[in-house]
Amino acid sequence: MTAAASFTVVPSGAALGAEICGVDLTRIDDATFQALHKVWLEHMLLLFRGQKFVPEDLVTLVKRFGTPVTSSTLHKRDLSERTANQVFQLPPEVTVVTNIRENGKPVGILGDGEVVWHSDFSFKDKPTAARMLLAVEIPPAGGHTYFTNCYAAYDTMSDDMKRRIAGKTIKQADIIDTAMKLRPGASLDMDIRNVPGPSHPIISTHPETGRNMIFLGRRHGAYVNGMSLEDSEALLNELWAHTTQQRFVYEHEWQQGDVVVWDNRATLHKRDAFNSDSRRILYAAQVEGHKPYEAPDALKLPPHTRYAVAA
Repeated sequence: MTAAASFTVVPSGAALGAEICGVDLTRIDDATFQALHKVWLEHMLLLFRGQKFVPEDLVTLVKRFGTPVTSSTLHKRDLSERTANQVFQLPPEVTVVTNIRENGKPVGILGDGEVVWHSDFSFKDKPTAARMLLAVEIPPAGGHTYFTNCYAAYDTMSDDMKRRIAGKTIKQADIIDTAMKLRPGASLDMDIRNVPGPSHPIISTHPETGRNMIFLGRRHGAYVNGMSLEDSEALLNELWAHTTQQRFVYEHEWQQGDVVVWDNRATLHKRDAFNSDSRRILYAAQVEGHKPYEAPDALKLPPHTRYAVAA
C-alpha cells in the first residue's frame, strides 16, 4: 500500500490492477488526475469503489483521458436497435452493458451470457485506449470480469518466441462478436484470408510507457498474415494459451458504485455468464486510441515492471 498525492494505492495482489482509496472522482483536480494517470499506466487497471456517479460524471472522467468515442462511431453502423440511451436518458458518449429487455428486445449490449477474451474494438485501425465501466446494478452472483496483463505475456516469452513473432501482424476481421454471435452479413464459411480487416503487430509497443505488449485482439476472425491457415491457427492457439494463463489474470467481482478504468491497449478481458433473471446494468465509455505499432528496437526494450513486482 502506497500513498500518491491525496490518495492511496492498494495493488490487487494479482498480475495487474490496483484499488484507489480516498478519491471522489467527481471532485479531482488536474494535479490529482495526472498522479492517477501515472499510477494507471503502471497498474493497467484502477478500481474506485463506492463512487456516487451520474452519467455526466462518467463523460467528464473519460474526457480527462482523451477524446471520447461513441459505440456508434466505432461500429460505423446503425445501432438504433439499442434503445438504452433513451431508456436511461444518457449522453451519446455512454454505452449501456445490460441484459434488460423492453418489449422482448435487448436495449443494450452483451446480455447475460459469457463474453470471451478480447480487447475492445481491436477490429478497428485505432482500437480504443482507456476503457471504463460504472456499475449501476449488479446481480447477486456471476458476471465477474477478468483482465489479463499483456505486458507480462510478452515479457515471460522465450527469446526464441519473441524473435519468431517479431515483425508479424494479425489481421482482425469483424466476423463474430465477443458474445460469440455472428456479425450481420458474416459467415463461418468465409476464408479469413480474404475477409477485410485491419492488421496489427503481435508485438505492440505502448506509446506512453515505451514497453512491449502482446496484441491479440480477438481469437475468432484472426489470421497471422503470410502464414498458411494451419500454421496461423497453431501460432494463434499457442499465443492465446500463453497470454491467458491464470498467473497473468486479475478477477473483478463487481459492487454497485464501482468505477473500473483499464488500459485496453495492454490488456484482454472477458466476463462470466450470470442468471438471466437478474438485472445487470453497467455504463461504459472509451477513449480514442492509436494505430498499434512495433518499435524498430522492440526486442531490445526493457520489461514493464508491474508483473515483476507482483510475481
